[in-house]
Amino acid sequence: MGPPPRGETPRMTPTADALLAQLSLDAYSDAPVALPDGFTALDPSNFNMALAPGETFSEGIFHSGNAAALLSVGWVEGLATIVVAFRGSDDTTDSLQDLNGINAAYPAFSSLIAAVDTASEAWGAPVIVTGHSLGGAMAQLYMESHPNVAGEPGHAAVTFGSPGAVLAEGTDERITNYVIADDPAVVLGAHRAEIGELLRASPELADLAATQIAEELPGISKEQALASLPNLTVNYDNHGQIVLLPTADGGLDPESALAGLVKLDASRHDVDLYQAELPGATEPGGSVIIPEGPTTDPTLHAIFDGSGWDPDASRGVTEDLLRTWAEDRLGTLPAEVTDALDQIGSRLNDIGQDLQLV
Repeated sequence: MGPPPRGETPRMTPTADALLAQLSLDAYSDAPVALPDGFTALDPSNFNMALAPGETFSEGIFHSGNAAALLSVGWVEGLATIVVAFRGSDDTTDSLQDLNGINAAYPAFSSLIAAVDTASEAWGAPVIVTGHSLGGAMAQLYMESHPNVAGEPGHAAVTFGSPGAVLAEGTDERITNYVIADDPAVVLGAHRAEIGELLRASPELADLAATQIAEELPGISKEQALASLPNLTVNYDNHGQIVLLPTADGGLDPESALAGLVKLDASRHDVDLYQAELPGATEPGGSVIIPEGPTTDPTLHAIFDGSGWDPDASRGVTEDLLRTWAEDRLGTLPAEVTDALDQIGSRLNDIGQDLQLV
């Protein structure tokens, strides 16, 4: 497999994105998998890589403590490319990191990333990172620390259902994020700080939310969910454009998205669903593009983007979602819950900078 011209990155297409969706699914396996045609699994011998204590790396599967990724090299749109597929959340440790601070998962990949960087430079091969859920967040953090440099191998990323990460302000046109419009994980990440502020103000609402979190996240107890509340102070963000895929009812408009999101249906976050829905994205009406910058549809932007282009719209989304969700589960809202919901705007304005909303 010959190296591509230095400085090039594969042109991302629906075909390439479908390939990355498959690799993101494969990344969940602890057993070797049959990779797509033209791809070969990598291992330490390819990198001359010495493993640190707690790390294993064989037949493409890298483990570092609780972290995992699938490493391969193959043809992506005609270029020989290294692909790193970060594994998403699949146990208690992952779920706790998702809640308390998703960036804490990234350092476990430091030795692997250093080896990939060295190989990319030596081989002249670009790197594409991908992943579902937590894996998508890891791809975001990788891209933040890997700007493209003229004359050097490039970098690109495609994520699926990424809740985002704590990122510096900015944009990155090299990243594409696929989001199913009623996937609660993405929206809970984008509005993490606002939700945390409201739940801390209403113990009854917090208790209700913790109960549902314990039912939905792998291995999380209600007590652990409640203990995470003090840490919900910063919104997660995804750099790059969002490709919005339809809700379970086929909708792509703000009303359909909000109606689906209040159900907090964890099955809408499944990696298999992303793989199944992806081919329809190129069909007429099969997707909506949400750009990184300000848009003519601020409501859609406010629902899915935590970077705060429109703080008022973002706060409104949070209030609408929590009010509808609480009413659906409690019927008549207790006075303290109603008061907390009514006061969310003023409370969040008071701490705007701390929450990275303004």
